[in-house]
Amino acid sequence: MNTSDALRQILTYADDKPLLIPANTFLEPEQEHLANAYIVEQGLIIQGYYNRSGDRQICRVYRPGDVFGLESLDGGLLKNSPPLVSETLSDCQVMRLPLTRLRQQQSSSLSLAQVISHLLSREVIASHYWKINIGSGPAISRICRFLLWVAHRDRCIVPPRDKLGSIVSVTTETASRTIANLRRQGCLLPFEYPQRDHMRIDRSELLRHAGEFWDDRAA
Repeated sequence: MNTSDALRQILTYADDKPLLIPANTFLEPEQEHLANAYIVEQGLIIQGYYNRSGDRQICRVYRPGDVFGLESLDGGLLKNSPPLVSETLSDCQVMRLPLTRLRQQQSSSLSLAQVISHLLSREVIASHYWKINIGSGPAISRICRFLLWVAHRDRCIVPPRDKLGSIVSVTTETASRTIANLRRQGCLLPFEYPQRDHMRIDRSELLRHAGEFWDDRAA
């Protein structure tokens, strides 16, 4: 089974209409664990932990084609795990997959169980690549790897600098200075798009700054 087939099959269990969610919105903020899984169709979603002082600890950024929340099918995280929150980093379009619906069908449908297993395995691999990309190297390399990770063809979403800093573990000032330098060098260019956070990229130049870049979708 390939990922495209898995996405097509699990989409049959989604709600009929996509959800349009504005930027900076928390998904299911009243829930300790997600009651739904989601397929990202447009936009970016961050998932992480807010500590007592309000600082973000970002553990993942989901992009179009990603599915998240399936880990909650069997009860979610361990009891003593920090509660993770999911927040839209930009305007998003998602398809919602109610976990109760999946649970009801999973035990009697071998094909659905195989689809879920495939998507969970894919998430493990993607998480490994994410950690390798974002967890090492100088600030400019990590920021360029992030931009390449979220890029689609010749454009990408550049988040607010405070959130970008949280994602790649640098200060807001470092994130702002690095993005400004990349713009001066022509690595990021204005894009004819209504949203100001969308920019065109020079992929070869971003790759030069990134050094090694790993992406499961290129495998």
